[in-house]
Amino acid sequence: MNSYERVMAVIKGELPDRVPVIPAAREWCIRQAGFTFAEVLESPEKYVFSQYYCVKKYKYDAVWDLFAIHAESEALGSRIQISRDIPPSIIEPIIQDYGKDLGRLRLPNPYKDGRLPQMLTIIRRLKELCEGDIPVLGYCQAPFRHAAMLRGLEKALRDTKKAPNQLKELLEISLTGLVHWGIAVAEAGADIICISDPTVSQDVMSRDTWLEFGFPYLKRLVNALKKTGKPLKLHVCGDTTDRLETFVEAGFDILSLDTKVDFEQARKKVGDKVCLFGNVCPNTTLLFGSPQDVENDSKKVIRQAGLSGRFILSSGCMLSPDTPGENVHAMVEAAETHGRYPINN
Repeated sequence: MNSYERVMAVIKGELPDRVPVIPAAREWCIRQAGFTFAEVLESPEKYVFSQYYCVKKYKYDAVWDLFAIHAESEALGSRIQISRDIPPSIIEPIIQDYGKDLGRLRLPNPYKDGRLPQMLTIIRRLKELCEGDIPVLGYCQAPFRHAAMLRGLEKALRDTKKAPNQLKELLEISLTGLVHWGIAVAEAGADIICISDPTVSQDVMSRDTWLEFGFPYLKRLVNALKKTGKPLKLHVCGDTTDRLETFVEAGFDILSLDTKVDFEQARKKVGDKVCLFGNVCPNTTLLFGSPQDVENDSKKVIRQAGLSGRFILSSGCMLSPDTPGENVHAMVEAAETHGRYPINN
């Protein structure tokens, strides 16, 4: 099986030859290729090269677009700060006052506004290089994260109590823009649409707040993007144990779980309804551990969640750019050694 066949098989609930491996590698690939983050923001060609170079060298199973750089929020008017070698950050959200600013929002055109056309160019070029052999993962923010980047996270969380109606207006605008963007990502050639939200774990908001301000809008986004025919993946940073079943209810095909989530319990909780993705620790194990540590932890999570398929081995969250290459290689080797189907527990 090639990587595309292997990944699509586990999403469908079929057994591939072995467990697929997809580390969350963005700035890690950039560093491996000898570039800075600022360079790849200005050059789609350099970012595409970094992804293709690493997937070929380390032989894992997918490439990523230039994800989670606030491009959607920047295109709507939030101001970002670009640093030399770290991802961009929002320094001035556009919504300072709902009364004055909400009416100024205009939905961006994915093909014309801000960095969005550049992001689509990256997806197209990766697809040209990888089609039929390696799947391309394309990114779309979740509605609450988008709203929080337009308003500011602390203010958005406060608004759930102090200004819920205005926040819901902003969430509706965010949702509409993300539907347009997600469709554009699919049309550009992404094989899987990856939605992420680091703002809605139980470390950040209560389950009740999630059910009112996060879940309904995320489910509507999923329902809209399902029509593209692309599998949908969700990643939420932090502990999501108390809301895992809502992710399944939302309709995702793949759940990427942070290291804070007990993988064995997660598998018991969601069963074989979705493909689990994770969750070797990106810091303790992949950054600071030895290749043997990586093999041991990879073997552990394969046995926790991958015995019956519907599993992709990955880091629990983003790889540090300083992660040793031999540790990424060790993860792939662990899948080759311990993740061949049928797997003996």
